[in-house]
Amino acid sequence: MIFYGNKIEKQELEPLVSRKILPHSENIMLVEVHFKKGGIGKPHTHENYEQVSYVLEGSFECTIGEEIKIIKKGDGFIANKNVIHGLKALEDSIVLDTFTPIRKDFL
Repeated sequence: MIFYGNKIEKQELEPLVSRKILPHSENIMLVEVHFKKGGIGKPHTHENYEQVSYVLEGSFECTIGEEIKIIKKGDGFIANKNVIHGLKALEDSIVLDTFTPIRKDFL
């Protein structure tokens, strides 16, 4: 399957954060999340999902468990089930989130 990301509309989540739900299979999902400077992905956990995230553009203050680090383009993180994680955009930034299984609540 081929998809063209520029043809997928963004969904505004809040004034500084929007996302694109990219094509997915039954078991894995990609989500492109766009942050304006100061946008926050509030710290949270997933009981039923594993997440791998990769910074496509910009930089973030990233919380994983008790650890807070700066991550930038080319960096990323893994949030296993029940691990608290969150982001704060230090500039206009984009992160690619991968979930398994898929986030049916996003559809």
